[in-house]
Amino acid sequence: MAAGAPEGSAKILIVDDQPFFIAMARSILEAKGYTVLSALSAEEGIQEARKTRLDLIILDVEMPVVDGIAACARIKRDPKLKDIPIVILTATQDPKLNLRAFQAGAEATILKASSAERIVNMVKVVLTTERTPEAKGDVPPPLR
Repeated sequence: MAAGAPEGSAKILIVDDQPFFIAMARSILEAKGYTVLSALSAEEGIQEARKTRLDLIILDVEMPVVDGIAACARIKRDPKLKDIPIVILTATQDPKLNLRAFQAGAEATILKASSAERIVNMVKVVLTTERTPEAKGDVPPPLR
C-alpha cells in the first residue's frame, strides 16, 4: 500500500479458478474500500500483475495447469513483480503446504473457509507489514 494511502485503498488481485470464491472475496474486500481485480488461472494472474500496479496478490493453491505455489515462485523470481506480497489461499490445513508456500515466497497463507473478518484482517496485516530480506525469518507464516 502506498505510504500515506488511506486504509483499504490498495489494489488486490485474486487468482482462483472458482468464480464463486472470487465473487465472494471481491464483495468482502470492496466493501472495505479495496480495488479488486481477478484472474481465473495462474497465467492470467501473472499477465495481469505485469500490466497493473498491485499491492497484493491472493493466489489459490489448487488450480489447473499451474498451481498457486508454482505461480508464487514465478512471481517472486520476476524482477518486476517480486516485491508484490502474496497470500496463498488453501482449502485445507496442511503444514507441508504452509512450508512450501513460504519457501516459494508467500508472506502468508489463509484458509478459504475463513470468515470475512479474518480475510480482511489478513489483508490488512500483509499490506502493512514491512518486507525486507532481514524481516523474513526462518519460520513459515501460520495457516489462518
